[in-house]
Amino acid sequence: MLHAISFDSTPHIISGAFTKKEKIMSESSIPVNSWTEWGQLELVCVGSTQGMCYPDYDYVAPHNEVLDECIRNYVTSFVGPRPAHRIQMAQQQLENLSNILQGESVQVKNVQEMDQDINLLLERKRTFLRTDANEKDGKVLQKQRVEVCRSPADGKRFDHCIQTPFFQSHFQLGMSCPRDMLITLGNTIVEAPTACHTRYFEASYYRDMIYPLYTKDKRVKWLSPPKPTCSKTMFDDPEIWEKTSMTAFKNTFALNGYKTSLNEKEIAFDAADLIRMGKDVFFKKSVSTNYKGVDWLRRTFGGDGPEGLRFHVMHFPTSPDLHLDSTLIPLRPPTAGSEGLVLINQNRPPLTNELQIFLNNDWKPIWCPLPVINKASPVANCSPNLNMNFLSLNERSCIIEECELPLYHFLDDLGFDVITCPLRVLNEFGGGIHCVTWDIRRNDSCKDYFPNQDYDEECNRDMSNAFDRPPYQDNVPNPINLPKVSTYATQKIQTKN
Repeated sequence: MLHAISFDSTPHIISGAFTKKEKIMSESSIPVNSWTEWGQLELVCVGSTQGMCYPDYDYVAPHNEVLDECIRNYVTSFVGPRPAHRIQMAQQQLENLSNILQGESVQVKNVQEMDQDINLLLERKRTFLRTDANEKDGKVLQKQRVEVCRSPADGKRFDHCIQTPFFQSHFQLGMSCPRDMLITLGNTIVEAPTACHTRYFEASYYRDMIYPLYTKDKRVKWLSPPKPTCSKTMFDDPEIWEKTSMTAFKNTFALNGYKTSLNEKEIAFDAADLIRMGKDVFFKKSVSTNYKGVDWLRRTFGGDGPEGLRFHVMHFPTSPDLHLDSTLIPLRPPTAGSEGLVLINQNRPPLTNELQIFLNNDWKPIWCPLPVINKASPVANCSPNLNMNFLSLNERSCIIEECELPLYHFLDDLGFDVITCPLRVLNEFGGGIHCVTWDIRRNDSCKDYFPNQDYDEECNRDMSNAFDRPPYQDNVPNPINLPKVSTYATQKIQTKN
């Protein structure tokens, strides 16, 4: 049985795909500002797949695990440069996304198209830039133009060896998902202290883009937490993914007290493990985050001032997977006479007690429709739950994957202007629409959308007791099999003994 397979790859540059530094510089007096996931989007970075690789074995998660059972009989993992034609296909989808973001008038039409990766004919809602004002075919939507800059991957390759005193890595991932490594908290750009050694320098590749923003306005801040070593000492079992799959690991995640191989010796989190909602930021406990990470965030951004942030840890019994942005997504905040809406994943329910903060502050949890299909390309580097991984343009408009018709109609019925974009090829490069973007500037502020809470009590909560809390299941359309609270507690006690 082969252990690894490598492909020859040549970088492809799509014309107009890379924005020059000077184009990033807006006339706005605040070049960096983003407090929420729903404020009017003004400036966004869109990723690039140029030069991307299948990374080395990583202690955090099985990034190069072969999910297709037939292929797994012959190949156990993929390592090395990605196929050039797949890179080009993904670049074209990212270019299309960039064009839609920059457009002001679009049309959404019904189309049918074969997905060659899974050999299925799929119904789609396809968005086109509107060029003829008299054309009435499809639904016409007006939107604000969004300024776009592209991940500065021009000419870069990720198939060279990097070495530190703590590890050696022959292949890095690339720059498809800026959301994973960078986050804007107010007027501060934060580089994530990722525990993935295959992504150790990834945030550094964006510095040519960040420096002009930082230089333009003295109010812009730029922080990087203490860089983790990404050594084996950060993990209780560095070889865990040689022994088990992510699917098997999910079955015991809650029963083991939400522990992962990543320990608490060093600060670690990915930026995509955070969801911003004004003064409150929600943080997912997963294979890529630890409690020391949220402690650093609380110490650095907390405080009683008007822009002091509160960070809330959330646990999802069936989801140790990386990142929160396919698990819980806010749609719009509460307003006078209207509830706020927060979308939650049927396959990844949160704990009831941790969702209570939403219920206490006029937020309505609603279950996201299931993905239209569970199939993906044989080397997809993510789960089907990416149907939830969409980008809000403002409180009334969002961009979703074009084949997710149940989600399209669901959001349309809620009154949203739903714009679509084909990005299924990007699934094998690690993400959906939210993953491949990083919002740098939104027209929003540090508003308190959760005034009713006991934050001091939460910060002092014993996280080792999270295992005995029941998952939220109110009115779930498709209930999943979850152990009862007593089962969690009993199995946890037996494990301790």
